[in-house]
Amino acid sequence: MSSLSLLDHEWIPVVYFDGHISKIKPSQLADETISDLAYFRPDFQGAAYQFLIGLLQTTFYPKNNDEWLDYWDEGILQSQLDKAFEQVKLAMQFGKVKPAFMQDFTPLNGKKVPISSLLIEAPGKNALKKNTDHFVKRDFVNAICPHCAVMALFTLQTNAPTGGQGHRVSLRGGGPITTLIMPDLNSPIPLWKKLWLNVVPLNDDERPQYYDEMVFPWLNKTITSEPSKNLSVFPEQANFCQSFWGMPRRIELDFDNITQGHCDLCGEESSELICQYQTKNYGVQYKNWRHPLSPYRTDSKTGAPIAITGQPGGLSYRDWLGMVTTNDENQPAQVVNVHDYRDLESTEKYHLWCFGYDFDNMKARCWYEHNFPVYPIFADPDSDIKELIALALEFSNKTLPILRKALASINKQSSSVDIAYWKETEIPFYRFVKKLIEQKDNPNGRSHLLLDWKNTLLKYITQIYDKAAFSDSGQSFKFIDDKDNNQWICCQIKERENLIVSFYKLKLF
Repeated sequence: MSSLSLLDHEWIPVVYFDGHISKIKPSQLADETISDLAYFRPDFQGAAYQFLIGLLQTTFYPKNNDEWLDYWDEGILQSQLDKAFEQVKLAMQFGKVKPAFMQDFTPLNGKKVPISSLLIEAPGKNALKKNTDHFVKRDFVNAICPHCAVMALFTLQTNAPTGGQGHRVSLRGGGPITTLIMPDLNSPIPLWKKLWLNVVPLNDDERPQYYDEMVFPWLNKTITSEPSKNLSVFPEQANFCQSFWGMPRRIELDFDNITQGHCDLCGEESSELICQYQTKNYGVQYKNWRHPLSPYRTDSKTGAPIAITGQPGGLSYRDWLGMVTTNDENQPAQVVNVHDYRDLESTEKYHLWCFGYDFDNMKARCWYEHNFPVYPIFADPDSDIKELIALALEFSNKTLPILRKALASINKQSSSVDIAYWKETEIPFYRFVKKLIEQKDNPNGRSHLLLDWKNTLLKYITQIYDKAAFSDSGQSFKFIDDKDNNQWICCQIKERENLIVSFYKLKLF
């Protein structure tokens, strides 16, 4: 296969405001008529955003907020990006000749595996051995084009879960949640501005001095992590921008045995379909890094930052405050903190696009996406809105166990109760938040809003209990005079009373 320049070749699919789809090279993202990326897989879409943000952050970073605002107001020229991206041309070569994008610098001579294993949802070795690949079948992808291979490789390195002995997780851990500042969903804002919203100014220590292996680890021999040395790479040993280019997996695509046909992912015809690759364990082991696009919590024992990862059920408003504000336990992504202090038009609305995989060790259970509102008032140190919202969230958290207990008494308990609770009370919660912010200058007018929220939750849990305990689907009342049936109804009424009494014992306001 001939070498593919990721800077000079048009390989990134985008959609224009007029609806047509085409492919561009990275510097063409400056085109004001481009609306968004157009990947057919949500994990590729999220990864492509991070690839382009990383490219801007590494080569076209603003030195301060004023410079950031200048570009925001005046725009970016393709010629400016061509010049900036040229600095990393060596790192953006993809093909057989080393160095090659996101691949090990040294020939691996390892075990060859099918190209489908690059895809995170592909069944693992144990699933194939035990014949448990029920939902994602083996051999569903046999050959992919170079364009898809680039993004599959980047997606795996960016999200890498545990992969067996010595197969390292991503720089942020397995399945990190990524949070991007985005414009209002209905705003006709071009792609480049969506990307630029997530580029932060770099100080002198963070700016790359050279574009070498300190930024792109595939430009030199891998710092491996075999026992007994078990070496790790800490932030102090590399450049800040390696956050975007972490390479925990040792991978070498097989460019010698390519084939011709249609790509099993995008469907496009190619004469250079890749069918397999080699891999080797004990790649780069990252420790104590903070990626600018992910929220973190602090390990209570070691004090080390731990990136928030995907969980069963996905994200909900219970996670929201920790994603957009700092508290004792969580810190939002750096880009969120920076956004809070940008002097943008107050009339413009923004939200937080959150996405990531939920992993069970090596197994991908689900891909989740969620949008959270972002309010400028959170940056006001004199406002107590954040504390009031935290109280309301605490009340929500303490209400759920009461509902669980009541439903368990009638054998209606299931894991779906929790998911439904957070999803079905989310819209009322944000209505409460909006009204709370509207009353920010009227402290005396907010007490009734907190009480309204309390009543909203009470109404919800009693309705859910009543539906489970007294609906026709929950119990047949054909023999209403039957003694046992009457006794059963009395028990449910008593349990309903206990639910209400337990709720009113909560004293948070």
